[in-house]
Amino acid sequence: MTHPNFDAARTAEADRQHAGATASDLSGSGRTYRHDWGLRNGQWILTLNDPAITGATQVFVSVGEGSGDGKFIGAARYTVHNVAPGPGRISIWVEITWESPINLLVDYLIVQP
Repeated sequence: MTHPNFDAARTAEADRQHAGATASDLSGSGRTYRHDWGLRNGQWILTLNDPAITGATQVFVSVGEGSGDGKFIGAARYTVHNVAPGPGRISIWVEITWESPINLLVDYLIVQP
Protein backbone atom coordinates (compact mmCIF):
# COMPACT_ATOMS: atom_id res chain seq x y z
CA MET A 1 0.00 0.00 0.00
CA THR A 2 1.41 3.39 -0.94
CA HIS A 3 0.92 6.68 0.84
CA PRO A 4 -2.06 8.67 -0.59
CA ASN A 5 0.23 11.65 -1.34
CA PHE A 6 2.77 9.52 -3.22
CA ASP A 7 3.03 10.45 -6.89
CA ALA A 8 5.18 7.89 -8.72
CA ALA A 9 5.44 9.98 -11.90
CA ARG A 10 6.59 13.06 -10.01
CA THR A 11 9.10 10.99 -8.01
CA ALA A 12 10.51 9.44 -11.21
CA GLU A 13 10.88 12.92 -12.76
CA ALA A 14 12.71 14.20 -9.67
CA ASP A 15 15.06 11.19 -9.86
CA ARG A 16 15.82 11.98 -13.52
CA GLN A 17 16.53 15.64 -12.70
CA HIS A 18 18.97 14.76 -9.94
CA ALA A 19 20.64 11.88 -11.78
CA GLY A 20 23.28 14.29 -13.14
CA ALA A 21 24.71 15.15 -9.71
CA THR A 22 28.36 14.15 -9.40
CA ALA A 23 31.07 14.40 -6.78
CA SER A 24 32.35 17.54 -8.51
CA ASP A 25 29.03 19.20 -7.62
CA LEU A 26 29.96 18.69 -3.97
CA SER A 27 33.20 20.66 -3.95
CA GLY A 28 34.49 23.33 -1.60
CA SER A 29 36.73 23.61 1.41
CA GLY A 30 35.45 22.46 4.75
CA ARG A 31 36.20 22.18 8.41
CA THR A 32 34.59 20.78 11.52
CA TYR A 33 34.11 22.30 14.95
CA ARG A 34 32.58 21.00 18.19
CA HIS A 35 31.04 23.53 20.59
CA ASP A 36 29.97 22.79 24.16
CA TRP A 37 26.90 24.97 24.78
CA GLY A 38 26.72 23.89 28.44
CA LEU A 39 23.69 22.78 30.42
CA ARG A 40 20.40 23.33 28.57
CA ASN A 41 16.89 21.99 28.14
CA GLY A 42 13.87 23.22 26.18
CA GLN A 43 14.17 25.22 22.95
CA TRP A 44 17.08 27.51 22.13
CA ILE A 45 18.29 29.62 19.23
CA LEU A 46 22.06 29.63 19.55
CA THR A 47 24.43 31.77 17.48
CA LEU A 48 28.04 30.92 16.81
CA ASN A 49 30.04 33.92 15.58
CA ASP A 50 32.62 33.31 12.86
CA PRO A 51 33.77 36.06 10.49
CA ALA A 52 34.44 33.52 7.70
CA ILE A 53 30.73 32.59 7.40
CA THR A 54 28.61 34.05 4.59
CA GLY A 55 25.09 33.43 3.39
CA ALA A 56 26.55 31.06 0.78
CA THR A 57 28.33 28.92 3.38
CA GLN A 58 26.86 25.45 3.76
CA VAL A 59 26.55 24.29 7.36
CA PHE A 60 25.53 20.87 8.65
CA VAL A 61 24.89 20.33 12.35
CA SER A 62 24.50 17.40 14.69
CA VAL A 63 23.53 17.77 18.34
CA GLY A 64 23.75 15.41 21.26
CA GLU A 65 24.41 14.77 24.89
CA GLY A 66 28.01 14.46 25.92
CA SER A 67 31.04 15.57 27.86
CA GLY A 68 34.73 16.10 27.25
CA ASP A 69 34.95 12.41 26.34
CA GLY A 70 32.53 12.81 23.40
CA LYS A 71 28.86 12.29 22.67
CA PHE A 72 26.66 9.43 23.75
CA ILE A 73 23.04 8.40 23.28
CA GLY A 74 21.14 8.85 26.53
CA ALA A 75 17.43 9.04 27.29
CA ALA A 76 16.95 12.70 26.27
CA ARG A 77 15.75 13.68 22.79
CA TYR A 78 17.88 16.26 20.97
CA THR A 79 16.43 17.87 17.83
CA VAL A 80 17.79 20.35 15.28
CA HIS A 81 14.93 22.40 13.82
CA ASN A 82 16.82 24.91 11.65
CA VAL A 83 20.35 25.89 10.63
CA ALA A 84 20.87 29.39 9.19
CA PRO A 85 24.29 30.68 8.16
CA GLY A 86 24.54 34.42 7.61
CA PRO A 87 27.20 37.12 7.48
CA GLY A 88 29.65 36.32 10.28
CA ARG A 89 27.40 33.82 12.10
CA ILE A 90 25.64 30.46 12.22
CA SER A 91 22.32 30.34 14.06
CA ILE A 92 20.71 27.04 15.02
CA TRP A 93 17.35 26.27 16.62
CA VAL A 94 17.63 23.22 18.87
CA GLU A 95 15.35 21.46 21.30
CA ILE A 96 16.36 19.27 24.22
CA THR A 97 13.44 17.25 25.55
CA TRP A 98 14.40 16.61 29.16
CA GLU A 99 13.01 17.88 32.45
CA SER A 100 16.28 19.39 33.70
CA PRO A 101 19.29 21.02 32.03
CA ILE A 102 21.82 18.59 30.53
CA ASN A 103 24.93 19.11 28.45
CA LEU A 104 24.52 20.14 24.79
CA LEU A 105 27.33 19.42 22.34
CA VAL A 106 27.00 20.68 18.78
CA ASP A 107 29.16 19.48 15.88
CA TYR A 108 29.39 21.82 12.91
CA LEU A 109 30.51 20.85 9.39
CA ILE A 110 31.24 24.13 7.64
CA VAL A 111 31.75 24.11 3.85
CA GLN A 112 32.78 27.18 1.89
CA PRO A 113 31.76 26.91 -1.77
